[in-house]
Amino acid sequence: MAGDSLEVDVREQNGVLVVRFSGRLDWATYMRAQDVLLDHATKELVGVVVELDELVAESPALLVLFDVVWLSAVRWPGISLSIVVSDHQLRSTLESRGLPRHIPMYSTTSAAVAAVERLKHEDRVDAPLPTCRCLPHVAERITERACERWGIQSMLDVAPQVAVELVSHIEDDSPLALLLRMRGNKLSVAVRTTARFDLKQWHIMRHNVASIAVCNFTMGETPAGAGRHVIWSVLDVPQDSQRPPIHFPETAAFTHQT
Repeated sequence: MAGDSLEVDVREQNGVLVVRFSGRLDWATYMRAQDVLLDHATKELVGVVVELDELVAESPALLVLFDVVWLSAVRWPGISLSIVVSDHQLRSTLESRGLPRHIPMYSTTSAAVAAVERLKHEDRVDAPLPTCRCLPHVAERITERACERWGIQSMLDVAPQVAVELVSHIEDDSPLALLLRMRGNKLSVAVRTTARFDLKQWHIMRHNVASIAVCNFTMGETPAGAGRHVIWSVLDVPQDSQRPPIHFPETAAFTHQT
């Protein structure tokens, strides 16, 4: 991907996405760089490593970009996001500004990749949803199947209804995508959309989810680049409720998409 002053190269290394920025980061390219990282951070299963040695920032203040993206990604989907800086001058510039404040920084790409927490493909569902009136039912069924597949039967009365609640409040002319993630004892139910909620809609949806969930939960919104957002709810799964997963034949709803 190339632009007037900023180039972005993407490759995979040991199952981890490596993004290399080169050229000039200025106020004109800041948002494009942020969109690129948010897009990858909300789609990737394992983690994202960002190489910065060939990047020249017009102002050191622009380098806060990477902390901003990290703060979004750590809330949802919770994947690993780190930067690689081996250039001593750039490291000195970052350190003089107290950066990075949050995102982990490594001297080599191999060290950053080795530090990534792995998540199995089986712990994720990305499913495009239909635009017909059956959308809530489809979201409910996909979530039920995921709970059965992951052996979390205690969530069968909770997670599918949370999925229905999320999709029912979104008015979007563009197709929605249901995103489910199972990480440790956290089950994430989310929808990718171009729609935005106002404060009243958020209040209503949080109230409704609270009436459904019989466990601790958090809710939020993560920008996904290109005008898209991920509306998510993360549910705590009781440790004593998990059983061996059920292995279903693969269907389109559970196909890993890149």
